[in-house]
Amino acid sequence: MPFSLFVARRYWLSSTKFNTVRLISRFASFVIGVAVCAFFVVQSVFSGLHDFGLSYSSLLDPDLKVRAVDSASFVFTDSLLGQLEKIEGVAEVAPVFSKEIILRFEQQNKLISIIGIDDRFDQLFGVSDLIPVGRMVSDAGEEILLGYGTAIELGAGLYDYDGFIECLLPKPGFVNPLDPNPFVSKWATNVGLFQISEEVDYDYAFAPIRFVKNLTNAAADAYTEINVNLVKGAKVNDAVERIQDILGGSFEVIEKEALNPALYRMLQTERVAIYLILSLVLIIALFNVVGAVVMMVLDKRVQLQTLHGMGSPLYEIRNIFFYQGMLLSGIGGVVGLLVGIFVVVLQSVGEFILVPGTQLPYPVRFSFENLMVLAVIWGGLSVLAAWIASAVVRPRLLR
Repeated sequence: MPFSLFVARRYWLSSTKFNTVRLISRFASFVIGVAVCAFFVVQSVFSGLHDFGLSYSSLLDPDLKVRAVDSASFVFTDSLLGQLEKIEGVAEVAPVFSKEIILRFEQQNKLISIIGIDDRFDQLFGVSDLIPVGRMVSDAGEEILLGYGTAIELGAGLYDYDGFIECLLPKPGFVNPLDPNPFVSKWATNVGLFQISEEVDYDYAFAPIRFVKNLTNAAADAYTEINVNLVKGAKVNDAVERIQDILGGSFEVIEKEALNPALYRMLQTERVAIYLILSLVLIIALFNVVGAVVMMVLDKRVQLQTLHGMGSPLYEIRNIFFYQGMLLSGIGGVVGLLVGIFVVVLQSVGEFILVPGTQLPYPVRFSFENLMVLAVIWGGLSVLAAWIASAVVRPRLLR
């Protein structure tokens, strides 16, 4: 053990001439513990809220989405779909055909985006689990699945065979003023109500992919996008590269974060802001360590003069109080971190703290990434604080 560390440890364990100095040192460690505990708990709560928010806002966003570069739709054969499914790391593939149409029910009209799907889409996203009333559309029927918001605006119910929902799409080409009906029209029965998020509930509807293609007069193997989910732990970059090699430059492969860049930018900005605020709290707490070390230097001044007279150089005496500051910060921080981990694990298992006014527990997520970030910030600031405090030891103090 280095001589400086040995002396610093002795100073930590031994009593001082003034009991106040000892109390200040212990209080400084306590404050660091509280700051580190709060840092980790707030980190974990933010991570939980981040996951909770994304679970709704990106519920229909796959890990990867394949689209044509120059057109809204494209022809995609079953053999190509089979090649995508065989790529290492790919779990599920679900092609869709979507189109903006007008829904009419009685005297109400609404512009929505209708998504033509098959069983693979439900397997990929689990939409059936988000239908509290009714069921998923079947491939064989003239059916439609509305969101709660759309159903309310149209005033449409379930299985209303006396009042079908009319799906309208403007006829392609030039508008003929002599044509009494410029729309292509098909009728469908609403078989369920899904509830995902406000945006999706009001702006989207689902129908069998065959129904949407018939409405738009699209080819049987035409799609607007291919949704791809990856196996947990799969390398996204490798999967993107393999898909791009198979499809060529006429297609683009979009990662999940790029599907909603504004949301992810906002979350990243919030994360940086939280780190800055928590780091400021930690810096303020470390001022207590600086003060405690300075008080210790003044308390041990006579002993330091003796050590210096026996041949201890200035840098070695400074190292004593550098280690002293690191011990104060380290011991308090480790205890605080253990308490923070205990609180986070207890909340994630027991869910004993609820969001005020609701029955929802505060979402938290234990993350080793959060631990590493905290360790780097805490360690770096502790070294800086200990170095500043040890710089108080000057030659004139040892005379």
